[in-house]
Amino acid sequence: MTDDFEKIVYSDEVIAFTALAGKYCDMVDCVAAFSQRDFVDKSLRLLSILYVKALSLPQIEPIDTDLIEKTVTQEEWDEVCNAVASKLAGFDSYAETFDPLAGDGAMASLSEGFADIFQDMKDYLSLMQMGSPEMMNDAIWECVNNFKNYWGQRVVNIVRVLHHLIYSGAPLKTDDARTFERDDRPSWERGNAQSDFGDE
Repeated sequence: MTDDFEKIVYSDEVIAFTALAGKYCDMVDCVAAFSQRDFVDKSLRLLSILYVKALSLPQIEPIDTDLIEKTVTQEEWDEVCNAVASKLAGFDSYAETFDPLAGDGAMASLSEGFADIFQDMKDYLSLMQMGSPEMMNDAIWECVNNFKNYWGQRVVNIVRVLHHLIYSGAPLKTDDARTFERDDRPSWERGNAQSDFGDE
């Protein structure tokens, strides 16, 4: 039985998605290091790929959902939300359509969407790092379930807005990147600052 779980949790699809989830969390963690335009551009590229990779995750059944723990605190969520809101100042609010067929909509916040996705990705990564194959199986199940019901729609909504910002000629800042006295960026960003995630 363990062998079956290992085939799932160490599959190419899961490994690729997990790597992207880590890159997303790293990017959001160091949002201040990017200019506004670079953050929008990198987010558009990374979230688009993350959505596609999520579609390839295996459809599995959970083993023991009581063991699934949430690790992202409200304080951490608030920090992420506030940091992204600061970076996207002037462009954070957008009109969201909950049901495209019904035509209903309301104003939403990009920063809250980024923080929601961060929460799901960070919780997923924490379970993958600490768990047995069985727990990793349940982490994948929860991630897929949340993708279908929650964060997948967040990605779609955010990508739509980011696409508009990039290609509509919005006056995005290019000179607001924070300079650190020491390099606090994650290793993937230090090693390839111009990466467009095209190799994912």
